[in-house]
Amino acid sequence: MKLLNKKSLCIVYGAAALLILAGTFFDLSLSSLVVNQESLFGRFFLIFGQFPVMLCGFAASAMLLKALPEEGTERIVFTVLAAGGVLGGLIGIKEILENVSGLLKIVYILIELAIAGCFAYYVYRSCDDSNPRRLRRTALFILFTVLITTAAVVFIKIPWGRPRYRAVIAAGGPAYQPWYKIGKSARAAYEGILDHDEFKSFPSGHTASAAYALTLIALKNCIPSLKDKEMLLTGIAFGWIILTAIARIIAGAHFLTDVTFGFLISFSIMLGIGMYLKINRKPKKN
Repeated sequence: MKLLNKKSLCIVYGAAALLILAGTFFDLSLSSLVVNQESLFGRFFLIFGQFPVMLCGFAASAMLLKALPEEGTERIVFTVLAAGGVLGGLIGIKEILENVSGLLKIVYILIELAIAGCFAYYVYRSCDDSNPRRLRRTALFILFTVLITTAAVVFIKIPWGRPRYRAVIAAGGPAYQPWYKIGKSARAAYEGILDHDEFKSFPSGHTASAAYALTLIALKNCIPSLKDKEMLLTGIAFGWIILTAIARIIAGAHFLTDVTFGFLISFSIMLGIGMYLKINRKPKKN
């Protein structure tokens, strides 16, 4: 992916560094200017912001099924991984289950499943299976990025204990805590008063999940019709990431530094796995 070349990396990491610097000094004041907890924009991305998880899981499963070895242990392993991709992708409906009720919950779930199912079918039908190793490598790139990033974000969130903006401004809420301070003591002080989820501001899980969309750019290596669409795919992916990040700040769920670090964790893990699996490796000529 061109996104992984040196120039692009300098732009991405440079922009992220500037955002972190700005957030270090202005996190609280920025949130106080833009937060609107009744915003429909914020609520939309609360519910659907993690949808890329489902797209990634279903697409990776489709590629693994397309490139299954004919027999042996490898076939069993990749079949299990394909099933895991589908099951893992269902994490995408978590926020619907927790934040929507009644008939609307069923409608939203069916819409996500229908879109992800159609996308998986498109991937399965469109992939060039003349190089099954490339298909499997691309699928593993997507799956491992999602799996490792999800684990990393959870591993950081719990001990960090940063209060969300909405908790800070609540009556009798905890004091504002800068991103570089680990604050389990603050969470302990509000045991039984505020839900533990109110102390999981850093980093942003929604933004990290939105960044999974970047892994789907690698589909251009497997689907001929997407070969010249990298700029379009990159634009769509970054558009979703930016909108999700802004929405989470507006909702009062995260600060600027939270969403920036959420993206950076996901992007850096994607970069490392992409390099390890040599995702841009060209097929050998016969």
